[in-house]
Amino acid sequence: MVDVGLGQLVASTGRARSRVMKDATSDSHPLLELMEKHGGITREDGGRTVVREAKTGQNGTVTWVGEAGAVSLADQKVIDASEQDWSYLLGSVSFTMAEQLKNSGGADTKFIDIVAAKFEVLEDTTTNKLHEGLLSNGTANGGLQIKGLAAAVSTTPTSGTYASINRATSGADWFRNQKFDTASDWADGAVDVSNVKRFLDKGINATTHTAKSMSQIALVGPTHFEALTGALQAIQTISNTTGVGRGGYQSLEYRGIPMVFGGGINYSGFSALTATRTYLLCVKPGGFNLIYHKKAEYEMLEKIQSSDQAAISRLMFTMCACTLGALAKFNWVGFD
Repeated sequence: MVDVGLGQLVASTGRARSRVMKDATSDSHPLLELMEKHGGITREDGGRTVVREAKTGQNGTVTWVGEAGAVSLADQKVIDASEQDWSYLLGSVSFTMAEQLKNSGGADTKFIDIVAAKFEVLEDTTTNKLHEGLLSNGTANGGLQIKGLAAAVSTTPTSGTYASINRATSGADWFRNQKFDTASDWADGAVDVSNVKRFLDKGINATTHTAKSMSQIALVGPTHFEALTGALQAIQTISNTTGVGRGGYQSLEYRGIPMVFGGGINYSGFSALTATRTYLLCVKPGGFNLIYHKKAEYEMLEKIQSSDQAAISRLMFTMCACTLGALAKFNWVGFD
């Protein structure tokens, strides 16, 4: 007999469904995770801009004198501040009444909540876009992108303007981060297994204050991380205590600073960390910080009518800024 409908097998047998969604949208977000863990993310409840005040100049009157002496009584300019505009992320979810009704009911008809899934993907994509911005120089979308790490911790720290400060001016020395260019700042060439530890030593030593590096975290480009792994594995000792030789490292620390792999999964295709670039970052207040507005961190706005009259849209809004302040010099970038 010939089937005229769904057919015998389809009519009698369902699919073996997991009924649980798995994540195939979230990128690896090493910088966001590092900053959250080490206190580099804060929230503000308002302000037209974000200002970071700093003690920025020496007192030029201080000098050695005899038993009686004199110094200048001129006013000393020793306080300044950086100022950063807010940046804004916006995304939408639309859903029709028809798909809501089709996706309603009990377990026999509603395997996955389609609207909830759309909101989860919106949040995932927003996070992916935010992480891309954190790594960026802020020039995308006509300069509307958040001005992130590539602008704040610059490979050319004596030029360019960040957070309203022109680093080329003579009074901006306090606001310049440290940099190390392997092509011009030493004779050892690009980073590899043989020199990666000395490369990191350059950065750690450059950011030392009161006998301790002020860098709390290291975001290491894939090429540099592989070199570091190779260098440390070369001096690794494997002890046979359980009959299993365990080689390699899941996480790395060098001179007390966590070395975090800057690459990883990338579903979105958004720009990731340059493979031959490493950042040593101070994310204490006044260093490199991410600021959210307290009332606009992945904030869902009210429902609005979609362009389709039988559909509804909702918007997710995030208001944020990257800042750099008094601890600018405690941040270092090394690159090939």
